[in-house]
Amino acid sequence: MRAIAVLLAAAIALIVDAVDALVHQPSRNAIRHHLPSIDGGQHPASTSRRDALRHHSADLASTSRRNALRRAFLAPIVVVSAQPTVANALEQCGKKSHNCIRTTWTAPSSLSASEVAGTIRDALNSYPQEGQSGVDCNGWKIVKDTLDADAGIITLEFKSCVGPAALAINLGQPFIDDLKLELGKDAKGNTAVEVKSSSRMGSSDLFVNRKRLQYLGKKLKEKGWTVPDPKYVYEMM
Repeated sequence: MRAIAVLLAAAIALIVDAVDALVHQPSRNAIRHHLPSIDGGQHPASTSRRDALRHHSADLASTSRRNALRRAFLAPIVVVSAQPTVANALEQCGKKSHNCIRTTWTAPSSLSASEVAGTIRDALNSYPQEGQSGVDCNGWKIVKDTLDADAGIITLEFKSCVGPAALAINLGQPFIDDLKLELGKDAKGNTAVEVKSSSRMGSSDLFVNRKRLQYLGKKLKEKGWTVPDPKYVYEMM
């Protein structure tokens, strides 16, 4: 984010200089004052104290205009680049989605980053491989685990029970759901976990993603975490 802001600031600075040069370029008469006369002599006006002061004032005015333009354009960029990072922002669920939930879990302020990562792993490992509440009957696995990194991420795959829908449209194979958790900071500086649970197929999930997040959220609430009730996008419209 900072690198993009620096590049954008440099580009705008170049544009401001170019615009200022075009708009405030010296007139033909002003240039003539600085050129030798045809007979080899100098224009008397170019050497006068009055013209020298006038040119100096014009240079100062141009510099002031240029600096004002830079401040006007670059100040918003500096403000944006100085904003605290709130995780890396997982992708949002689709509009009116019925098979995807996006939410945020907030850890107690007393926990360190490593303790947060450990608590997340404990909650995930407590999830039964045989599923619970009639969902995720065919187990789950960790696909990626970098929770100990600065912007830690853990990704899991869950396999559904094989019901009529799986038999009809998925050749009797379990549906695959994805759960992705990403560590970061909220606006108050507390450690937060961005959460996205979604189904790869279908337009509805029969509330599978909700039941999964409710189970994990309950485990975290028992340890003092702030966990909102998981809601689908369409429920928040």
